Amino acid sequence: MQEDIELQPRFQSLFKSNEPPSHLDVLAISQILEDRLAQIFELGQQLAKLRTEVHVYESLLSGIRKLPPELLTEIFVHLIAPINERYYRYSIYSCYPRVDALHQSSPIVLSHVCRKWRSVALSTPQLWSTISVPHRTPLGCFNYANLVERCITHSRVSPLYITLAVLNSTNAEFRSPTAKGLRFSSALDTLDKFMPEISRWRYFHLDLLTTQTVLSERSFPSLPLSGAPNLYKILFRTYSPNFDSSEVLWALELLRASPNLHHILFLAPISNLVEAPWVHLQHFESRNGMRLRDLFLIFEGCPALENCIACFELEDEGPSLPSFGESDPVIVLSQLRKLQLTHLRQAELIAILQWLTAPSLTELVFAGHHVSDSWPDELFRSFLARSACELNTLSLSRLSYSDANIMDYLRLPNVHDTLEHLVLDKWKTPISPELLNFLTFKFSSDSSGSSPVLPKLNDVTFAIHAIVQAVRLREFFLSRWYEGSRNHVPFPVAALQRLAVTLLVPYLPNATVSGEQIRRIFSRVEDMVEIDLETYVVNGGPDYPGIEKLKNFDEI
Repeated sequence: MQEDIELQPRFQSLFKSNEPPSHLDVLAISQILEDRLAQIFELGQQLAKLRTEVHVYESLLSGIRKLPPELLTEIFVHLIAPINERYYRYSIYSCYPRVDALHQSSPIVLSHVCRKWRSVALSTPQLWSTISVPHRTPLGCFNYANLVERCITHSRVSPLYITLAVLNSTNAEFRSPTAKGLRFSSALDTLDKFMPEISRWRYFHLDLLTTQTVLSERSFPSLPLSGAPNLYKILFRTYSPNFDSSEVLWALELLRASPNLHHILFLAPISNLVEAPWVHLQHFESRNGMRLRDLFLIFEGCPALENCIACFELEDEGPSLPSFGESDPVIVLSQLRKLQLTHLRQAELIAILQWLTAPSLTELVFAGHHVSDSWPDELFRSFLARSACELNTLSLSRLSYSDANIMDYLRLPNVHDTLEHLVLDKWKTPISPELLNFLTFKFSSDSSGSSPVLPKLNDVTFAIHAIVQAVRLREFFLSRWYEGSRNHVPFPVAALQRLAVTLLVPYLPNATVSGEQIRRIFSRVEDMVEIDLETYVVNGGPDYPGIEKLKNFDEI
């Protein structure tokens, strides 16, 4: 490249030698350099201008310009749609929609790209139908006023997905009772803005994650006579333990005014439901206490029910039973697949087993009250036989069944052939050697080829004596755990995927007994099967008549 440069004769001689330039040469070279740098700067500006022109002309040929507004609308809708199905535990803590790098799918962000995108975004009601407004300060209503108005306006007649939360503030300034009351009142002011659009509510989540406050003169808005005819899913949670608090009563009134509900999650006490007009209800969940007669209202009024989760723990409340006569027919829930009932008293359990039939039931979870009652064996057996359901999961906790009862149930064809998950938790009482031996798979030498015990069982939870039954536990595990890749012939039973065992160790005043050896041995297979071992100290005594030697125990 140096040959292409034309230099004056004087500068050529300097370039080919080590002779220093004179004072006049320095002045001349400096002037030449200044001219050349000015030319470079001018060329740089021209280059930047040309690159900008190229970018502009390339944008004119961009494929996005060829997309009709209808197709661009579909792309935006698919981008925003998953927001409507966010888990409620996360959606309550963040405002949406908002201009935020973490919310790139927000319609506000889309509307800031260009005029066309803004026009499409503002004319697409589905983009503005989801709104989440958490109230952490008394000024929440004012802060969200423009956002709420914008979403209501731009969503036009589209269904609304609303999340409204009252959260505890990390700022000490807003923790006083007065500030809490103002924050609650501010949330109700925001709720007032949504009430004229209640006919458009599709999803409504009200979360009051704050300690009980004095509501003063502020009350919840009244519901219109038309109710919420299009409400599909409702989630409600409050810290209030009272079923007659204003927020709980308002939420129950909203439930009764929403005849087309498909999904109810109610984390608050339920009492005096009066009616359950939800013929399309598929999922009902109440975890903070309810009465049995209210649950039977749901059983009778919701024929499409598929999942039912209910807790019967109400303080200072005895069993509240439905008024059935001997001539009344048994309630048949033909689509019920999951029934999970906790804090059951004996009278409530008997009523459930006596008056309910669930032919499609696959998951049955019963947990008793802290008071031990007798176990209704005949009714439970009759319920399973009458339902003729194919159970996939059976969980019995804090109930007074016997291990002989459990073995009888597991022999029933509709349990034996389909059961995959078994949970037995009888107040940390160890299962008997007979039941553990029953669950242990054994190859039969009988030529008749009898079917294996519980061929699909792969998830088991129970308690054992860590010392007395350690060897039996190993035998059970080895009989049901294997690596499928090493078996050329299919194994008669499913491979164990999860084992949760409570290891009961005796309390000795002058010694320490633990299940650490068992834990250490099972740690060798934790990468291939989920092992959950919990140590629980119990009083020693007649439960330890003999201790099996742990000889060769580490051979797993």
